[in-house]
Amino acid sequence: MSLSAAEILRLAWPAALGGTAALAALAGGTFAPASSFWGPVVSRAKHASAGVALTFDDGPTPGATDRVLDTLADLRAKAAFFVVGRNALKHPELVSRMHTEGHVVGNHTLDHAHFGLIRRRRYWQHQIRETDEIIRQIIGRRPALFRPPMGIKTLHTARAAAASGHVMVTWSRRALDGVATSWERIVHRLGPTSEPGDVLLLHDGIEPHARPRDPGATVAALRPLVETLRSRGLEPRPLDELLGLPAYQS
Repeated sequence: MSLSAAEILRLAWPAALGGTAALAALAGGTFAPASSFWGPVVSRAKHASAGVALTFDDGPTPGATDRVLDTLADLRAKAAFFVVGRNALKHPELVSRMHTEGHVVGNHTLDHAHFGLIRRRRYWQHQIRETDEIIRQIIGRRPALFRPPMGIKTLHTARAAAASGHVMVTWSRRALDGVATSWERIVHRLGPTSEPGDVLLLHDGIEPHARPRDPGATVAALRPLVETLRSRGLEPRPLDELLGLPAYQS
């Protein structure tokens, strides 16, 4: 298989530059949410009116996702849910509810594996396509938006996403609620500091192989967070609308 000049440069430049600088550049390209080093990535809206996007990862998880949906319905706010295929397969009723209530359903891989950094394109194609099919069977649509686990990107991830018709979407601000925290910390971290066009990352779910975690802080933070954002003139908007991208493949 032939490589483009850009790909050859990406593979060769660690040897050419040597040392810490090359490693730092590769690490930034792989782990930084906004980096497009390995392929196109959208992390926030370039031209946005006074709005932000609420996005939730790792669900659906009963006892958390349903409460998040209840709160969003009460607030009349829309969000995007990047679901894990294994969780969606276990709880299709929650994925169906997301779609029925007007939220975006995105692809967050089949297993949310933490070792994806070392896996190649065929692995990522399987992870993305299997999750697409699970979601299609539930809501009748294939997602066009894909978020890699933990925002980690490689050349193989980017190629697999593009080949499957997806745009990689990360985030510009995160709640850091994937670990133990409090609702006050979440609100303080996102409410006063978010700006128009920001994509906010929260977690409504627990990935399939993770230790049990109480997502109650995220649930409790949602109402005061939205109220704080609105008091600053920042309305939660559907992710596809904010980014100007289709939510689903035609």
